[in-house]
Amino acid sequence: MLLAGRDLFCGQARSLNGLKRRNGGDRSWSLGGERVDTDARMAIPSRTEFRKDPTSGRWVLVVNGGPRSKGPGACPFCPGREAETPAEVAAYRSNGQPPNSSDWLVRVIPERAPLLQIEGNIHRQGLGIFDTVSGRGASEIVIEHRDHAASWDVLPAAEIERVLWMYRDRVTDLYRDAQIRAVLVSRRERTPAARIAHPFSRVIGAPIIFDDIRRELVTARHYFTYKQRCLYCDIIRQERQDGIRVVQETPHFTVYAPYASRRPFETWVVPTIHRHRFEQVSSQEMADLAWTLQGTSRRLHGALPDVPLALALHTAPNEAMRLRDDEWRTLSEDYHWHIEIVPDGPAREVVGGFAVNPVPPEVAATQLRDAA
Repeated sequence: MLLAGRDLFCGQARSLNGLKRRNGGDRSWSLGGERVDTDARMAIPSRTEFRKDPTSGRWVLVVNGGPRSKGPGACPFCPGREAETPAEVAAYRSNGQPPNSSDWLVRVIPERAPLLQIEGNIHRQGLGIFDTVSGRGASEIVIEHRDHAASWDVLPAAEIERVLWMYRDRVTDLYRDAQIRAVLVSRRERTPAARIAHPFSRVIGAPIIFDDIRRELVTARHYFTYKQRCLYCDIIRQERQDGIRVVQETPHFTVYAPYASRRPFETWVVPTIHRHRFEQVSSQEMADLAWTLQGTSRRLHGALPDVPLALALHTAPNEAMRLRDDEWRTLSEDYHWHIEIVPDGPAREVVGGFAVNPVPPEVAATQLRDAA
């Protein structure tokens, strides 16, 4: 699942234990020439809420607010401009400097206009046949690097690995909040024309399971019930055996174009060792993952120059937030964390709900192997 790009920040900062957030900063401030009045936003009882479509079972996140204006301005993510962002949630520093100082290596801040809010409790409500869930959760921004023009294609792999460790830390911390049911990490490469071109990722913690992950969980559980095996492990085994859609094999990961790819050059990175949680990766696996993601990025850019990439990290939901005692009983055996990468180009073609892919995954995999 890839969340639509939208700009950033909330006017409050979440504490490190993932359970509280305090007010911080001015009530109104400017980002890229846009002045945002926090008081006006806080006057809305619930800025966001989930609504369930009773005809499809899909959830929609409704944002109670009008469109935001855009304008030029200095990048608020660059070192030295920390005072222009909310107080940081977490950061890596090399010299033990205080929080919100300018010597950070990777920095995490709350979103300025959050998709989900950390305050309060979850409210589930039935309105006749309609279901709604309050937008209780977390919306964070991972500022990946000090360099405004940093690219995963050319960074040292160790610096990509540092970002991945921060992903792990944020997922682990957010799952300490018993009201967060699922966490999704997503990343979109920015173009020079983007309002904020500084490299960043988004971490979203939600009170419900993201639709894409929910379908994966259901499918994986059904497969395990029938065959007593992990679906993803079987897919990796067959893809390696067939070879035609495999892009790369590393000591810990298989990179391949899925058999039923929904978009041209859709690429998955799946650990060969069965793990249902990304948070469980070892140091050796994390180093290999950084190297693998860099190589995959280079291949995709080689095959599709100037096309930005979108990445989504799918990991298991928060087992501490079960709605039923029998929920996710085989989760550790049937689910398999993974990363999905797609070129973030023109909107995909869809006919009656069917994705139309004009580039067969076998062709895409061949081009990606040749792009090394």
